[in-house]
Amino acid sequence: MNVNLYQSTPSYALQHAVLLYGANPDSVDLVTINSVVQTDAGPIIGEGRGATTAGLLEMLECVKEAVRKPLELLHPNVIALTDDCMVWWEEAGPRRIAFQSKELGSRAAVVPHPALLFVVKGASWYVFALAESKRPTADTALYVAPYFNVWTGGAICSGSTRTPTKTDATNPDAWTKAFFESAFTHPNIHALNQLVLWEHGCFAFWRDMLDGKFTSFPNEVLVSTNVTVQKLIFKLQ
Repeated sequence: MNVNLYQSTPSYALQHAVLLYGANPDSVDLVTINSVVQTDAGPIIGEGRGATTAGLLEMLECVKEAVRKPLELLHPNVIALTDDCMVWWEEAGPRRIAFQSKELGSRAAVVPHPALLFVVKGASWYVFALAESKRPTADTALYVAPYFNVWTGGAICSGSTRTPTKTDATNPDAWTKAFFESAFTHPNIHALNQLVLWEHGCFAFWRDMLDGKFTSFPNEVLVSTNVTVQKLIFKLQ
C-alpha cells in the first residue's frame, strides 16, 4: 500500500494508445498498440503494431498499480462489495418515517421498523426486509420491504430523494439516511397482501403504525419474495 505524505499534482502525458478494430460494434477482431507523437497541436496517435497475448498481459501488469483499489476497512454492515455494487443491512429498530399522501395526509412519527437489506448497484437502488434482526447469511430469506415508493422486486423509486453525492457513494449510512429522510407518497405495489399482510391494506397498516399501535415491528405482516441473499447476489452479477 503506497502512502504519500506530501501530496502534489502529477503531470501526465499520453504515451501509448490501444486501438480495438471490429467488423461491428460488438466484436473485436484486431488489437493494435500505437505510439503517440507529441506535437505543438497536441498528441497524435502514431503507427501501431498488432498486439499479442503476451504483450497485452505485460501491459496489464504495468498498469495494474494505477487501477488498484487501496486497502480499506469495510463498514461493519456491508455484506458484499464490488466496484459498482454494495450490499448492506440495517438492524430492526425505531426510525422516523414521513408520509405525504392523500390517504394518510402529511404525517411523520418515530415507529419500529424491520431489519432491512439494501443494495446499490450503478444507478439502481433496492431494499428488502429481513425477518430477524441479525447479520444475514447466504441462506437468509428476503421479504418485501413494507414501504411506499418501492416496486415489486425491491427497486426504490427515488423521485426527489436527495441521494448521496459521489464522495458518500460508498457510505451505506448515507444511503440509509437518504431513504428514511424522503417522504413516502404512494404505494407502488397495489394488490392486497402483496406489500403487507394486513386485512385492510397498506394504508390502514401504516396508519396504525403512525398511531403507535406497535412497540416493535410485527414481522408476521412481511410478504415473502421467495428469494434468499445468495439468489439476490447471483442476480446482481
